[in-house]
Amino acid sequence: MALGGMRGTAENRTASVFAHDLMVKGDVEAQGDVRVEGQVHGNLTGTGLVTVAEQGEVHGNVEGREVVVLGRVEGNVTGLAKVEILEKAAVKGDVVSPRISVEEGAVVAGKFETTASQPALAGPAKG
Repeated sequence: MALGGMRGTAENRTASVFAHDLMVKGDVEAQGDVRVEGQVHGNLTGTGLVTVAEQGEVHGNVEGREVVVLGRVEGNVTGLAKVEILEKAAVKGDVVSPRISVEEGAVVAGKFETTASQPALAGPAKG
């Protein structure tokens, strides 16, 4: 069973968790790691690892340094370092990242675009 991006990580990280019985309506911005086990109806942005768990659903765009999808995303997925779409995942939207991996059995309805690595999340234009 996949561990949602925690494979091979020696450090012990704490993530903000949206529990399986929680439904959020509106955009979510998190400083650090985020794990969605429930539903988010809005855009989800995290500065670290963003994981959509097997039972998790995001109805909006997902962006993070690393993004791991085990559940369902209806929106674009952007990873500044990498995106992993695991075996039982379903993504209805475009996937953009320097590194993209898709396991056999995953369903993606959208295009893939590989980009150059970016050092930080893109914020509003300044100046």
